[in-house]
Amino acid sequence: MYLFMAVAYVLGGALLGAGLYLVRRDDFPSWWQDWMLWPLVRVTPRVTHLQGWAAVALGTSILALGFTPVVPEVIGGVLVLLALLAYPAGVALFGYSTYLSRRATS
Repeated sequence: MYLFMAVAYVLGGALLGAGLYLVRRDDFPSWWQDWMLWPLVRVTPRVTHLQGWAAVALGTSILALGFTPVVPEVIGGVLVLLALLAYPAGVALFGYSTYLSRRATS
């Protein structure tokens, strides 16, 4: 159980931090390789911000699940509900931002 919690804290914290970093910027960092941006074709500030919010939502979902074993049952239930709502929101934001980066410009 403690290994799962440690992985959740590290992964969730990394996603949350990277997401907040991208939300505050208008472009991905220059040191990111092209293969790291694989599903994206045209990276605009809007796409970058949406990718950041998607990472924030996914990181929040993972952190919420990681904290459930150490909190009281009622709070744990609320955290699971938060995780179940944040995960599809993050996936939807990721999908929408990928769609925006691949659609034809007018």
